[in-house]
Amino acid sequence: MTEIRGLEEWMTTLAEQELPTLNAVVREICELSENEKCRAEDLTKIILRDADLTSKVLKIANSVHYNPSFASIKTVSRAIVHLGFDNLRNITLATTLIENFLKGKPKTLLIQSLARSFHAAVQAKAMVPFLDGDKKEQVFIAALLRNISELALISTGRKVVENFIEARDQDPQAEHSLALEYLGVDTSLLSRHLIKDWTLGDLLSEACENHVHSSAAARAVNLGNQISTYIQRGMKSQEMQKICQQTANLCKISLDDAKKQILMMADEASVIAKIYGVEVLISSLPDPALIEQKEESAVKPDYLFQQQLNQIHKAMLAGDDFPKITQLSLAALHEGSGISRVAILVVDHKSKMLDVRYVVGKGTHLWRQRIKINLEQLHKGELLHEFLRTQQPLWYQPSSVQKDIGALQMMGATGAIFLAPLLLNKRLMALAYADAETGVLSARQFEEFQLIANQLNLMMRFSASS
Repeated sequence: MTEIRGLEEWMTTLAEQELPTLNAVVREICELSENEKCRAEDLTKIILRDADLTSKVLKIANSVHYNPSFASIKTVSRAIVHLGFDNLRNITLATTLIENFLKGKPKTLLIQSLARSFHAAVQAKAMVPFLDGDKKEQVFIAALLRNISELALISTGRKVVENFIEARDQDPQAEHSLALEYLGVDTSLLSRHLIKDWTLGDLLSEACENHVHSSAAARAVNLGNQISTYIQRGMKSQEMQKICQQTANLCKISLDDAKKQILMMADEASVIAKIYGVEVLISSLPDPALIEQKEESAVKPDYLFQQQLNQIHKAMLAGDDFPKITQLSLAALHEGSGISRVAILVVDHKSKMLDVRYVVGKGTHLWRQRIKINLEQLHKGELLHEFLRTQQPLWYQPSSVQKDIGALQMMGATGAIFLAPLLLNKRLMALAYADAETGVLSARQFEEFQLIANQLNLMMRFSASS
């Protein structure tokens, strides 16, 4: 295999290869996002041309993440009304792009690169509400495609590309010099040419230029990209401290709020990957429990749970979405109540499966990818079967009464377990789970666990009524 070096040779190689990025849907949606006159009907036509894409879009639109009221959405036009044009456009592009790259048996390097791009898009989108000016609705797409040259290069299967990326990951700040050494061309220059050839949008072009006086939207794209590059080094790393401050400055929020937002979106990326049906990315997405490295305060206030409960109420009054309130709720139980591990498992009534959706605590990050519980395979007498029969809050203490925990063995707990139902019109939609890993849980923790479950029940009821 001949060595490829320089811009022209790489552009020729990429042009001769049928790359997933050239998929018609991806190209059309990028053009759609640049066209100020585009209508919802244009997006509907693109989606309806592909039966599999239509099915996936409707499934995502009906997920609890985007549809906490569980009002049935059966048409793409209704999905656009419910989710909003920008949201559905982003969903369509992300699922199409990722699925096309993942066809066959993708290499670990490609999965890692896709996960990084996906995480960057989620981080950048979180900054959008704080931005002024036009094109801010295009931030998610631009961040998702920010490293399009890397994805395209990996798809060639060239060993020199793998060598370059491995070297770059060891020293991201030396990317320019390493690209010239291994590839004979700067990856930013290659990206700009691909963006122009594939008409992927002006905002993406601006972000790749990375000028000092870039627009707020372009800065959000690049900050999302930097977060996804450096977050694995931990929030205390020099790089992340700088990025957190830049995020705070761009969003005009406190440094502490910027750190909280980044950590919340790191977990949100795994939640959305699960909803989009690309669980294969989760193992390469950041684990908040590992990257946070919290500074232990000398004395933890005894009213921490109340503080966090107050944050939940403020979020509800501000009209924040269900995913954010759910994440705040789990954080309150983990941090404020001191419960080791907490999760929300959503009931898929069609497939009769329990799907892990939201998690917090050490070792829970990969639950979304690894744990699925078949409700039809539960046997009489096991803990989960008894809970589903009564649908009442449950506190299992193995030190008092030994029971068969059955399917819940997947969670790996040998200590106390809490369960509580999340109901809508008396129908079980999800359940809250908590455990002490190998230890015990207290009566106070059980009351606080039930309080949070009741809050989520009220939230679902309110969403349904409104």
